[in-house]
Amino acid sequence: MSVYYSAIADLPLWATALIILGGLPVLAVTLQALTRRVLPPARAKDHNDVAGFLVAVIGVVYAVTAGFTIADQWDNYAEARQDVTEEAYAVASVAEGAAVAGTGERREITAAAVAYGRAVVAWWPDAPGEAGDTVREDRAMERLHAAVRSVRPDSEAERAYVSEATGQLMRVSVLRGHRHNEAGTAHLEAPMWVAVVVVSAVTLLFSLLFGLERPWLHYVMVAGVALVVAVNLFLVLLLEYPLVGTLAVTSESFRELAREPASGI
Repeated sequence: MSVYYSAIADLPLWATALIILGGLPVLAVTLQALTRRVLPPARAKDHNDVAGFLVAVIGVVYAVTAGFTIADQWDNYAEARQDVTEEAYAVASVAEGAAVAGTGERREITAAAVAYGRAVVAWWPDAPGEAGDTVREDRAMERLHAAVRSVRPDSEAERAYVSEATGQLMRVSVLRGHRHNEAGTAHLEAPMWVAVVVVSAVTLLFSLLFGLERPWLHYVMVAGVALVVAVNLFLVLLLEYPLVGTLAVTSESFRELAREPASGI
């Protein structure tokens, strides 16, 4: 799946929308034209009631499947965005809190925080599985830990800072692991993708089986159903990898981290 996703993720948003939101309705209308030749409206009337009942049942199944899938993906996307922001802010708070330490210690902690922000920006993925090397991140994190440990607290404020900074860095390690996982792991497993595609295809297929005497009304109905299916597939695809693509969580928080503390060095 990641191969197909990478091919689509490299396209501009308008091109992706054109392929999915435009291509599927066109395909559905084309199939509808072929269906009307094989099964003219006069012959289709006999099974319209049955087809209508089945479409209603399938429509409910489709709505539940697509709805829960998109809702779950959005929750995962929102969580990834929150985790990235919290990670950057946690590192920034360690740098800002170093104001209570000595001048040399403060400079080193701030420099280490800036280095970490720049390392994360350099790591940020452009496609699934194409994130940069984590070695630079590892070194920056080790440097930040060492800088905090180098603080020898002589006051209550410094002791509170060391304790708080140590806790923040532990939190950063956890959030960093989440970020790396989100970069290379698809949110939906293959069976879920199969379920979404199959339910979408069956829903669209049964909409082709109605026999309406007015062709334009029939085509509008089929195109409308296809557009709804296309919109859902479009959203599922865009939210598949939270850190990659058009709607991806960006590295802006870390870019700010790399810029703002620099003035305090």
